[in-house]
Amino acid sequence: MTFHEQAFGPEATLIIGAILILTGLALAFWGHGIWSSIMSLIGALLGAAVGYLFGAALGGNYIVGLVLAAVGAIIGSILFSKLVKIGLAFLVGILAAALTYTALRGTGTFTPGTLDAPLVGSLLVLLVVFALAYYFIDDLIGIITAAIGGLLLGAGLYILNVQTLTAALAGVGVFLLGAFVQTSKIRRKRQMKAAAAAGVPPPPPR
Repeated sequence: MTFHEQAFGPEATLIIGAILILTGLALAFWGHGIWSSIMSLIGALLGAAVGYLFGAALGGNYIVGLVLAAVGAIIGSILFSKLVKIGLAFLVGILAAALTYTALRGTGTFTPGTLDAPLVGSLLVLLVVFALAYYFIDDLIGIITAAIGGLLLGAGLYILNVQTLTAALAGVGVFLLGAFVQTSKIRRKRQMKAAAAAGVPPPPPR
């Protein structure tokens, strides 16, 4: 009996591995399409949790907590589904700015009345990368969900006692194929929108 079977039992190990594989495949090949729904669900759960805790502490009973949980779920769902693209693009910009600041050997100490050159350069990089990332956010979401899907698939195969190298190669392969499939779909949708706006027929399917 393997470690996973000892920890979860053979039936649970099989179920967990299958769920990870199926979830990984769904994210790898259809992640962009279901991304908004996933983030909306996460936002609803977090908003409900925060609303319930705040309501229970404020009102002293679970009824107020449930009411605020419903309100928090609605607000959280809206925020996560609408602002996730901005947040993701801003995160990419922050990472690029941090790398730039490190490359320019910023010290992290600032003198009042003077401009810190590494900081100014990092802020400019932040603005440029944020704008570019937001413009290409659909492609980024496709690539990120494909990467998560490949990771989950590899983990699922590993739990099902597939050799580590084989599971890793399968995960990388699913990531690359999923990223290609999703970016191709996104590119075709853009072409169809552009063609519809220009009043010309869309390109034939490949």
